[in-house]
Amino acid sequence: MARNKTTWDSGSSWRHGKTKTIRVPITLENPVMAYARKIDEFHNISVDISQRAGDIFLVLEVIEKYIEYKRTRYHSNQHSRELDIKTRAWDELRKLQKLLQENPDLLFGED
Repeated sequence: MARNKTTWDSGSSWRHGKTKTIRVPITLENPVMAYARKIDEFHNISVDISQRAGDIFLVLEVIEKYIEYKRTRYHSNQHSRELDIKTRAWDELRKLQKLLQENPDLLFGED
């Protein structure tokens, strides 16, 4: 068997140890590798899932998808014909969204 950088134990740049070849679509190669490297950076650090993801844009996208999901399933009532996310019920989600957009270090930064 031929050897290359990934087959030598001491030659790997990954902190989590042994590696494995996987197949992904070419268009996803760079985002998948960036995500894997970001997770690997936190090798001996205790972090939660959101920090390991390392990408606030993913969280913002999830918020947007949730709002759109709620819009498509909204049933009009006597008070409003369409979903209004400016109501008090949406306050905390809007605060989180604003915090992630304007000052994410408060959530994801170092202590």
